[in-house]
Parts: sequence; structure tokens; C-alpha cells
Amino acid sequence: MKRLLFLLTFLTIFSGYSYGQNIAYLDIQKVMNMSEEGLKYKEEIKEKIKYYEEKVRELESKIAEIEKQLESPVLSEEGRKKKSEEKRKLERELSRVEQEANEELSKMKAEAEMKLVQRIMEVVKAYSEKNNIDLVFIGGMYSGVLYASPEIDITDEIIKRMSEDKK
Repeated sequence: MKRLLFLLTFLTIFSGYSYGQNIAYLDIQKVMNMSEEGLKYKEEIKEKIKYYEEKVRELESKIAEIEKQLESPVLSEEGRKKKSEEKRKLERELSRVEQEANEELSKMKAEAEMKLVQRIMEVVKAYSEKNNIDLVFIGGMYSGVLYASPEIDITDEIIKRMSEDKK
């Protein structure tokens, strides 16, 4: 009798615990790519890329022009030295601009990603507390989740709530 009572108690507690858990799934990559904030960060980065591409094109154009001038047979030796030095300066400037672009864009991407992830965590936490969700699995390009039922996918709801919270 004690065994039966123990077994029933154990099964009640165990089944209540396992079935009482509310879980959800969030495709964090989709939220980052589709939310207004994610799109805003992407646009800022695109603008910065355009800025640096313009600078690079300008410098490359100047270098090409100097190369043409260096090919001229009427250019004096002194003029050739000055143009060669000017070309080297522009090439160093080009290298510096490319390095600066890589560093600044990497920094911008990292900061945007960090801010976005923090914001997503805030919205998911509030959503989970309101909807009694105990556990949220994140998915995306490099997650450990291979499949999640659409029934537990809260991705679109989180994207929607992120937009609503900003208004």
C-alpha cells in the first residue's frame, strides 16, 4: 500500500512538472533581420559602407589619374618623382581608409548586435512573464535547435511587440 501511494505521488508530481512547463521557440536571426530596430541598424551600416566606398573610389580614381600622368613621355624626371611620391601618399591614404572602414564597420555591427540582443531579451522576458512561459529556446543560423513546432514559435509575436513598444 505504501509503495502504491509513493508511486502515485511520484507520478503525479513528475507528470505535473513535465506537463506544466510552457516552452517557446524564438528565431533570433529572423527577429534581428525583420524587426524595425534590426532594419534601422542595417540601414545605418549600409550608409556607412556607402560613405567608405565613396572615399575609396575617390582615392582610386586619383591614383589612376596619377598613373596615367606617370606614363606620359613629356613628364620631366623631377615631375615623375613628385607624381610617384604623390601616388605613394595616396596609396597609404587608401590603405588607411580601408583599415579604418573595416574597424569602424566591425565596431558598428558588434554594438548594433549587442543592443539588439539586449532589446530582444527584454521583450522576450516581458512576453514570457505575461504568457507564463517557463523556457524559450532560441534558434537561427547557428543554434542547437533543429526543429520547433510552429505552435510554440513566438518569433513573429516578438517582432510585433518590439515595434509596438517603440511607438
